[in-house]
Amino acid sequence: MTRELSNRRRPFLATYALMLVAGPVAAAWGSDAAPPARGLARESRSFKAVCARCHNLQLVMDTPMSYDAWHDTVQTMMDRGATGTDQQFADVMDYLHRTVTTIDVNTADADELQIVLHVSEATAQAILARRSTQKFKGLADLKSVPGVDASTVEAKARLIFFK
Repeated sequence: MTRELSNRRRPFLATYALMLVAGPVAAAWGSDAAPPARGLARESRSFKAVCARCHNLQLVMDTPMSYDAWHDTVQTMMDRGATGTDQQFADVMDYLHRTVTTIDVNTADADELQIVLHVSEATAQAILARRSTQKFKGLADLKSVPGVDASTVEAKARLIFFK
């Protein structure tokens, strides 16, 4: 029987809310939201445990893709015999989603903006409101939205595009 990788994007919103209470860790990732440190650490361990058996992890990290492309890639690896628990595979997808998933700011939905750009729901809504009147043209436009952390945008610049 072939295992199927869930194509459900896990929104992390409850965990983000918990991290907002944590304060100092949130500040390291942005002004009003942060990826949960404990969850990210677990996801990283799962990523290393599952993927490093066959792959150079730096090569994986140097190959950003869309969420759907990552899903197809991980499913292909499972079909070829990659081993891990369901939780580990879910962690791998979450880790890839948060760290090396590309995003088109002009078409992404609010959940995708929150996950990939590490912003709060309010900031994601501000991005959507801004782009409804004027498409984003570059990183400077994105950084001008209140709540968007400039250092996070700079760190993720290779993943962010504007069509």
